[in-house]
Amino acid sequence: MKKLLAIALMMSFVCIGMAQTKKDKASFKASENDFYRGIKKSLGDYNSEEDKAKTYFKMDFTGMDVPKSADEFTKVWTEEPESQGRTGTCWCFSTTSFYESEIYRNTKQKVALSELYTVYWEYVEKARGYVQTRGESFFGEGSETNAVARMMKTYGVVPLDSYKGILSLQPYHDHKKMFGEMKAYLHSVKKENAWNEEQVIATIK
Repeated sequence: MKKLLAIALMMSFVCIGMAQTKKDKASFKASENDFYRGIKKSLGDYNSEEDKAKTYFKMDFTGMDVPKSADEFTKVWTEEPESQGRTGTCWCFSTTSFYESEIYRNTKQKVALSELYTVYWEYVEKARGYVQTRGESFFGEGSETNAVARMMKTYGVVPLDSYKGILSLQPYHDHKKMFGEMKAYLHSVKKENAWNEEQVIATIK
């Protein structure tokens, strides 16, 4: 019986493999992100070495039935897009935009929520997790959609006007230097085995 089951399973995998005859095509292209270049130029880092040789992975959609225009979709109200600048916080900007649209759908009220208030507390809680796991947990700018709900449930949410999370004359968000300092500090905590949670959190704040 086991032998017959194994043969049947093997045959099903073969059939599935044979059915997938169409292969997707993709290639690496030279980076031509003029929008991001504009952000970096505004931040005074336009000619940095790190931006010169970057490439990105692009799918070839030739011959595929894919949407040709945004007009093919049902549109809902959204706030005007907010740039995340030079940060790894897309997880918060996109999810916050979704919540703003949901607020409008349910209440017909247009509100702009602070992304960086949520990001601030996520940095703090990641640092707390780093201490509690003795440096084994992830500490980075990136996160996930569920982090937004988790931080809002713990710390609340505020309007964008109340917490913009950016210097008054700064054109775009830029966490490069700040995150570098936080990461270096946490690495020193791990190296020195200095796991004083209260002190680490105060320093990160």
